[in-house]
Amino acid sequence: MGLTPVSSGVFDPEASGWDEAGLVVAVVDKICCVQGGELREVTRRSSLILTLCVHEGRLYDGGRYAQIHDTVADKKVADRDNWILSLCSHQGVLYDAGSYHRVYETLTGREVAERPGAVHTLCAFGETLYDGGDYPAIYETRTGQAVSRREGEVLTMITHGEGLFDGGGDGRIYETVTGREVAAREDSVLTLCSHGGRLYDGTSEGLIFETTTHRRLAARDFPVTALCSHRDRLYDGGPYGFIFETLQGHMVVGGIKAVTAMVSVPPDLFQALWSRTQQ
Repeated sequence: MGLTPVSSGVFDPEASGWDEAGLVVAVVDKICCVQGGELREVTRRSSLILTLCVHEGRLYDGGRYAQIHDTVADKKVADRDNWILSLCSHQGVLYDAGSYHRVYETLTGREVAERPGAVHTLCAFGETLYDGGDYPAIYETRTGQAVSRREGEVLTMITHGEGLFDGGGDGRIYETVTGREVAAREDSVLTLCSHGGRLYDGTSEGLIFETTTHRRLAARDFPVTALCSHRDRLYDGGPYGFIFETLQGHMVVGGIKAVTAMVSVPPDLFQALWSRTQQ
C-alpha cells in the first residue's frame, strides 16, 4: 500500500507536521496516524473500515468486518451481523448503526431502534440523537419520532453552529429540523463538515463546496468520502490516493489507497495510538 514510515519512532509534537498530529485516518483496512506528511500504521482489520469515533477518551472503529473495536487496545467490543456504517458518542453512551437496520448501545449491546433500511448516519444534536439512512425520514433515535421527510437516502449528518444539517443521495442539503433546503448538488452528498464557522460538503463526483455560499473549493478525481476539521485546518480524502489540506490545496499525504474515514483526536489519545505504531 505504500505507507511511508516517519523518520523517527518517537512522537514529537514539535516536529515538522505537528499541524497534522492528532489526525487519524482509515485507509481501506488500516488505521493510521498522520504526522509530518506521512502515515504510521496503528492496526488493521479484515475488511474495509467505514467509521471512526472518539468516545470517553477512547477511539473506536467499525466497518464491513461487522465488528466494533477499541482501537488503542485493539480489542473487539461488539459483534454485528452486517456492516457498521456509523458510530456516535452521545451523553456518555456510544451508539452504532449500519446495514443491520438497527441502532445499538455499543458497549451494552442494548437495541434502541429498528429502521426499515440501512442506517447510514447517526448524529448528536443538543439533547437528542438522530438517525438517517435508506428510509424516507430522519428520526429522533430513542423516541422513534420522525422529524423530517426525505425523497432520497440520507448519507451524512453534522452539527453546525446552532443547527443540524443532512445530505444524501438526492444531492440536496437541508437544515434537518426545519426542513429548509440550503444547497443542491448535481450528485450525491457523501460527507459534511463544520469547520471555522462554515459548513462544507463533499460529493460523489469529487467536488468540495463551501455549502451555504455554493463556492466550489476543489475537484478530485474520485468521490470525496471524508472531510475532517483538525487544528484549524480542513482535510479531505477519498479513493483518489491523497489526503489534502483542502483550503490551501496542499497535498499532505500521497501514494495511498482509498481514505474511508478521518477523525481528529486529542493529543493524549493520539500519543496512545502513536505508541501502538511502535509495537
